[in-house]
Amino acid sequence: MQDNPRFNDALFGLVVSSARALNLFLKRTAFIGRKLDYVVVEGPLAGGHLGFGEDWRNFKLEDIVKDVVKLVKDTGLNVPVLGAGGIFSGKEAVDLMKKTGASGIQAATRFTIAQESGLPDPVKQVYNRTQRTKTLKSTHASPTGYLMRNA
Repeated sequence: MQDNPRFNDALFGLVVSSARALNLFLKRTAFIGRKLDYVVVEGPLAGGHLGFGEDWRNFKLEDIVKDVVKLVKDTGLNVPVLGAGGIFSGKEAVDLMKKTGASGIQAATRFTIAQESGLPDPVKQVYNRTQRTKTLKSTHASPTGYLMRNA
């Protein structure tokens, strides 16, 4: 990839679920000579294959983002840290940034029901009818060995 001229123009980001994961990545990739451009921190309420097990309720996005922001500062990385997962409003986004030092957020589920979304209308209606408290964690492990979260 380094030999491709587009390599230097592409943003290089990482999605992590803990400061520990970011630290491992930084140590194991120091040899590539390319620093991260941003870090996305996905908490236990993010969708997909997450780095949380059955104890996922014991983790809070706010705490994880604080830890990652501290690690980024301590290592001199100086890149934006974005929080993701369970952020449902602009107020929640601003609160997370103020409390943790995050530079922004990543949001996805909130946009699945937008007209521009490719999701079929019947599925969008299910999203519309689902209450925030109805978010479920799958009881089946993903190929990564962790639980999958379904909105």
